Amino acid sequence: MATNSYFRPQKGEQRIIEDLVVESIKIHGHDFVYMPRTLVKEDELFGEDVLSTFNRGVGIEMYIESVDGFEGDGDFISKFGLEIRDSVKLSVSKKRFEQEVTALEGYSVQNPREGDLIFFPLTKGLFEIKHVEHENPFYQLGKLYVYDLSCELFQYGQEDIDTGWTDIDTVETDNTDLAINITMNSGSGSYLVGEKVWQGGS
Repeated sequence: MATNSYFRPQKGEQRIIEDLVVESIKIHGHDFVYMPRTLVKEDELFGEDVLSTFNRGVGIEMYIESVDGFEGDGDFISKFGLEIRDSVKLSVSKKRFEQEVTALEGYSVQNPREGDLIFFPLTKGLFEIKHVEHENPFYQLGKLYVYDLSCELFQYGQEDIDTGWTDIDTVETDNTDLAINITMNSGSGSYLVGEKVWQGGS
């Protein structure tokens, strides 16, 4: 039996629903900072990037679906020491994402991508997108209005983070300080973060 041909989704109805979704996220959501990843040295054989950079950050509102707090394994002690594996599920409006993020100069991707970062200013948490659900089967009036993002707490791995947001850029500074503290028997000088240092004859 075919559906009634006299009742079909109209563009006007879809726009109304979309505007209501945007407004509800603005009312019940939180402010986040979205950071698209830039691939610097991509390994085409394994499909991974040896060195990623994050040099832009865009403020955008998102709705937290994990209403009971952070999900995941939480805080626990493993054989590698204390590990924090918090995860969170977020929803962002497709319309707002296109207005704020897709419009960035040089950013041609139309939807959120796995590997991009999201900063939550309220908890100072930096999360990495692990999965983007952009084909939810329930099409209200024949259209999708949000992206559902599954995110996990970001583990720093020598990525270059220079977004212009002070709270975000300190993640690299704090972790780099731990990585470059060395003791030398001789030699002196003023060193900058990211500068290569060696000892020996030239």
